[in-house]
Amino acid sequence: MKRSPSFRELLESLEGSFGDRCRRHGAGPLATVLPASVEEVVSLARAARRYSVALHPSGAEMDPDLSPPEGEVILVSTRMLRAVRFPDEERRRVEVGPGVLWLELENELRTVHRALPVYPTSAPRTTVGGWLARDGVGVGSFACGWLGENVLSVRVVTPEGHLRTLEGAQVRSVIGALGKTGVIVQATLRLRETTGDRPFAAVFERASDLQRAVVSLLEQRPPLWHLGFANPPMAETLGVRGRYLLFGASLGGGAEPEDLLARILAGNRGRSLDVAEAYRVWGSRFFPADPSRPTPSPGRVLVPASRAGGVLEHAGAAPVRLAVLGSVSRDGSALLLAFAVSGKRLASLGAGDEAGFVGAARSAGGELYHKVLRRRAVRDYTDGSERPE
Repeated sequence: MKRSPSFRELLESLEGSFGDRCRRHGAGPLATVLPASVEEVVSLARAARRYSVALHPSGAEMDPDLSPPEGEVILVSTRMLRAVRFPDEERRRVEVGPGVLWLELENELRTVHRALPVYPTSAPRTTVGGWLARDGVGVGSFACGWLGENVLSVRVVTPEGHLRTLEGAQVRSVIGALGKTGVIVQATLRLRETTGDRPFAAVFERASDLQRAVVSLLEQRPPLWHLGFANPPMAETLGVRGRYLLFGASLGGGAEPEDLLARILAGNRGRSLDVAEAYRVWGSRFFPADPSRPTPSPGRVLVPASRAGGVLEHAGAAPVRLAVLGSVSRDGSALLLAFAVSGKRLASLGAGDEAGFVGAARSAGGELYHKVLRRRAVRDYTDGSERPE
């Protein structure tokens, strides 16, 4: 594809500044650039601004709902911005670059007895910057809510090439904005202590029993950090055969909270698994985000957790066998990921199967996940919070 003289001039300038960290494209985006520092992101933004070219952050490409950028843009890969720093001696927060994988960050924090409040189920392959650009529900959301609720501040390079630090309500102009308000170059995240974390798991014969258990847990609020569930095909991939699975991690705190959790599970016809089995299930919470092979694209919906059982029942009656994995948030919503089952593996959901799954979610008062995220972004940018300039 022939580029205009001004674009060729811009590309030659970027190649002079970034060398082999600037890669031209034959069609679509002009190039992909890999800055190695915040200062280089600022320089890149100002150069693109002079030629009226937009920047578009390029993450790990794990989001199936994002369409490729259109028009003449420069893709910015932040994977070289990987610094991790504790700004206070108590380690109550962490400053992290956008190129760090969530699982790498969590593993590093665990060595100093700290942990993230919430991270994506795709943590082995998703970067910090990528999920910040989307926001969402993930592992830990039962106690800690959405990702954006746990971000203390962000540093962002605006489209005009200004480096700004945003705090408080201003953070909402960046989290979930898909990079439209600037390139995130650092985020300060709230941390939690890990003392007392304890995995648990229970199985149920029917979706309705699991549903009642979820409602009871939301009503009585035992000290749980994460609450997830799976229908039988997904549970089977996790090594639990023929049952609906409820699992998660409690925050500890003594025998009384543990007894309350056990009573809720048993009172809704759940059978608790032993400690070894619970730990094994917990270790599979990132499935199927395996770094060693491509991750299938799921159907993704957000539904009221109090009505998720109906969607699980639909999955059991669908023409194609569907495996569903759910995560419950403290606001009473539940994120459901649905995959097709192909032999002993999970596969991407076909268009027809996804349409049926989404229809069941809408009947339960839910919606496509990416539509919910877009609505939240529009709300956050129109509620009076200041946009970065």
